[in-house]
Amino acid sequence: MRPIFRSFLIALPLAACAGPVRYAPAPEVPITAGSVDLAREASRMVEDRLNQDGDFRPGDLVRLSFPYTPQLNTDQRVQLSGSISPPLLPPLSIRGLSTAALQARLKSLYRAKLARPDVSVALLEYNRPPPPPEIFVLGEVVKPGNFPYRDGTTPFEGLARAGGGNRDADLTRVVMLTPVGDRLEARMLDLSATLHGSTRAIDVLPPYTILIVPPTGLARDADRSRQIRQIIGFNGFNIGSAITLIQP
Repeated sequence: MRPIFRSFLIALPLAACAGPVRYAPAPEVPITAGSVDLAREASRMVEDRLNQDGDFRPGDLVRLSFPYTPQLNTDQRVQLSGSISPPLLPPLSIRGLSTAALQARLKSLYRAKLARPDVSVALLEYNRPPPPPEIFVLGEVVKPGNFPYRDGTTPFEGLARAGGGNRDADLTRVVMLTPVGDRLEARMLDLSATLHGSTRAIDVLPPYTILIVPPTGLARDADRSRQIRQIIGFNGFNIGSAITLIQP
């Protein structure tokens, strides 16, 4: 697995990637041990999520179901090589594939073998269960922490579960870090504008999202990428994944 505490890489659309920089908190900014521990836990979980390569691991139990040829139904353990042995086919590597991608791949391969090549794929058993999905809300909130994820969670619900912003919170510059594929997307949200009647669509958070609420005293910068780097570094984060800045 990649080291957890490496450097951020901010990539602007249609621009060259910046060189690696270690974003550590400024020396004059006090960060409590609890905040550092929480930032490390968020870093670890998000890195683990980004390091996932497909849905399958050696030892997982996969079921292949053929609705029109049920005699071919089979349960397969993923081998150490990352392969399974589907009926009528040679061993097939499924390393790095999602469940949907494997299903499409099998249907394509079975077109030459079956009149009706429909097949469904289900992951019955994990050799090592994945951690339960969570979201993290850090920075200037009453109760920073990690919270169980549920479908449809919005930044406002995440903020509410953390007790809301404290008296130093700057809700106009909340940074949202979202895992997408093998990287993070970073965008800056103005939650204050929405609370005051903005018609902008409200984001829905995917699992393992990190929300960072900065303090009002943190210097502003016309360069949005520098602002995001500053807010991330202020909270003690050093995640090794590449980050793409999403402009508003």
